[in-house]
Amino acid sequence: MYDVTNATSFKNVSRWLSELRENAASNIVVMLVGNKTDLDHIRAVPTQTARSFAEADKLFFIETSALNATNVEQAFEQLVTGT
Repeated sequence: MYDVTNATSFKNVSRWLSELRENAASNIVVMLVGNKTDLDHIRAVPTQTARSFAEADKLFFIETSALNATNVEQAFEQLVTGT
């Protein structure tokens, strides 16, 4: 998960993903989640940038807002169902 208003949090995703893959089973399912979409007016990470990163690494991708519950349930459903 990264904060869509914080470019540094997105830059750290590569490192976190590397650490995850080094320490987890090879068959894990990984989802990249951009959070805080309710703050779109101060967005620092474009959706397409994150989506392209996720596609290149074969990750599920979704953007959410924990504050207003946008796509939170859908993120879990997508992760569980693989769709």
